[in-house]
Amino acid sequence: MHYSELIVTEINLKLTGIAPTGEAIGRADGLVLFVPFGLPGETVSVEIEHQRRNFGRARLVKVITPAPERVQPPCPHFGRCGGCQWQHIDYAAQIAFKTNIVREQLERMGKFENPIVRDCLPSPVQFGYRNRIQLARSLKGKLGYLAERTHNVVEIEDCPIADPIINQALHDERILAIDVEDNIDLRIGTLMPDSENLQVSINGKDTLYMSFEGLPFRVSAGAFAQVNTAVAEMLMREVLRAANVQSHERVLDLYCGGGLFTWPLALRCAQIVGVESSRVAVADARHNMEGLKQVSIIEGDVMDVLATPAIQANAWDVVVLDPPRAGVDRPALERLARLKAARIVYVSCDAATLARDGKYLREQGYTLVQAQPMDMFPQTHHVETVAIFQRSS
Repeated sequence: MHYSELIVTEINLKLTGIAPTGEAIGRADGLVLFVPFGLPGETVSVEIEHQRRNFGRARLVKVITPAPERVQPPCPHFGRCGGCQWQHIDYAAQIAFKTNIVREQLERMGKFENPIVRDCLPSPVQFGYRNRIQLARSLKGKLGYLAERTHNVVEIEDCPIADPIINQALHDERILAIDVEDNIDLRIGTLMPDSENLQVSINGKDTLYMSFEGLPFRVSAGAFAQVNTAVAEMLMREVLRAANVQSHERVLDLYCGGGLFTWPLALRCAQIVGVESSRVAVADARHNMEGLKQVSIIEGDVMDVLATPAIQANAWDVVVLDPPRAGVDRPALERLARLKAARIVYVSCDAATLARDGKYLREQGYTLVQAQPMDMFPQTHHVETVAIFQRSS
């Protein structure tokens, strides 16, 4: 059912919670309203913009009674640019909300009773953390981000969540002279593995190296890399702790990308096989794993590779997986469960799909040991989570 347009009416509303989408929640005459840029505990004036039978979306007009967690957003574009949703929230409150979002999704969607959800780990850097941004060009030819829920470009001079080196590059003549309508991709890294001289690659013209925990990873144009380097290192350490691999064990690393987890895991186990569908990322992973005889990288869709005799006929002690936001396709999840690995470490960037996939794993004999959220994306509602599933004996 599509949203139906309403005659815009302004009402006062008491906000009582935060949705997994990052919006505040209030209720009016039995209608659940989602309010961007609101906070629980606030009384606000809103205009109902869209409505279905029992819920709708409202635009924040005025904060009548602000919550103590409300702060002044440092970015003049906040509220129009689609990049951040939570700059109006004190950072400690952001962390608490993310912990609760993960717990709520595991309970409500995953049907886990009293799941062990550890406190979300904060990012060491709350602003200036992004090592990559993608910009569009406005009709006036200036750079900016797409506005929330539209294709309009919000022109910017700099971006508070982007690395300062990227913000300097925004005024570089090389970028300003680019005459393209497509997105402009800026990423920082080094041109040599052991260099400390950070460069900005424009639209992937340079092959860059990024250092995580002292390990230099090649990241080619088009390949995925975590945008918050400091939290990526925290994520790497947490995956190693969660996997707890022993020197005699065999590990399967699904959606392995360029090998962020593959490489450190390989130094601790007897054999590891990485699976990745992106040809560019596979090339990076093989380059990054060069010299490690215990590593094999397979190019292919995870669902297809899991069905091959090379995977199904072998015993796997630990499976690590880091799927995209949509989670794991059901056929792939079914084949994964049939491997009967003792431990599964699920790295998720979406609590809802983690809960959905975790529910299936529980039905197949796995217990959720714990979930560890961490703040990969400060000033947004997105949260990264490392969940440990142990197969019941």
